[in-house]
Amino acid sequence: MTYPDPAPAARVRPVVIDPVARRFLLRPAGCGPVGFWSVPAVPVRAGEPYRRAAARYLRRQFGLTGSRIAPVVGVLPAVGERGCVEYVVLARPATGAWQREVRTVLGTGARWWSTAELRDAGVWVEPDTLPLLMDGYWEGWLPDGEISLE
Repeated sequence: MTYPDPAPAARVRPVVIDPVARRFLLRPAGCGPVGFWSVPAVPVRAGEPYRRAAARYLRRQFGLTGSRIAPVVGVLPAVGERGCVEYVVLARPATGAWQREVRTVLGTGARWWSTAELRDAGVWVEPDTLPLLMDGYWEGWLPDGEISLE
């Protein structure tokens, strides 16, 4: 007899960033209104650090090697429909630029956004606090470490 996988204790949401252009990749969300953009939510295995889970996902799903996880991490608590803690991590290239066009690896419709473009277009983003996290990261007013995104 097989049992379903238990619900993960945590998820990681890797955000692929281009620090030089101050933009990040989002993909159209499969469920939600038109104009709804998101980043993947990846289950973290029991005992696995969330940074390692993000790197594993980017490497296995998209073939992105040579990424570095930025020291700023957004934390979304397990409340409401979110059944577990989610960690929003920023994945940047280890060198000055990505070695390949990474937009295509996130699938059809993925695109680069700046926070100004998101606001000007009036689109919804999941998690909804992602633009604020990105502004704080780009402008340098967020300290390193885990930041609550409540």
